[in-house]
Amino acid sequence: MRWRQVALLYLVLAALAGEYWFVEGRMEPPARTEAPAPPSFLRLDPATLREVRLVRGSRTVVSRREGAGWTIVEPAGAPIAPDLIAAFANALVDATEIARVGGADADADTYGLGQQAARVEVVCTSGDPIEVTIGGPNPTGTAVYARRRGTPDVVLIGRNVRYYEDLIFQALSADRVPAAEAGAPIGG
Repeated sequence: MRWRQVALLYLVLAALAGEYWFVEGRMEPPARTEAPAPPSFLRLDPATLREVRLVRGSRTVVSRREGAGWTIVEPAGAPIAPDLIAAFANALVDATEIARVGGADADADTYGLGQQAARVEVVCTSGDPIEVTIGGPNPTGTAVYARRRGTPDVVLIGRNVRYYEDLIFQALSADRVPAAEAGAPIGG
């Protein structure tokens, strides 16, 4: 390469750098548009919760807030940790509407909102109960269908609500597990 070619390349590089500096460098960056936050499912303050009632099939769990913690009222003596009720209540209050997937004419069984669904009643300090039906998971398993009584829409909410609900009912079943037979192999 000759020195004239090198000088020409440096001249082209300087021209491009100048163009970038004067034209591109002085342009305003595009305004960032934030996506709106998804709406809250229940729009409640967790501190105002007074009672949580969960019903799944023939089993019912009723818990009340006493002071800073939760107490299991029904069934009496159930081996459910109060922190599990607190985690469920917080997950339900913090749940956001991921998407609205069905209206008033939606088939409840399609979304798991029929007889097999869990019914949750939350009572706040104002005394007004709020009923929620928690259905099955969506096809990808990342969220669950839910419907709030008084609203026609079926919405997707985070799966944490179902996770804690399952843990509560598993703990409820723990006291009814039959004792293992002596000498039986593990797992069967």
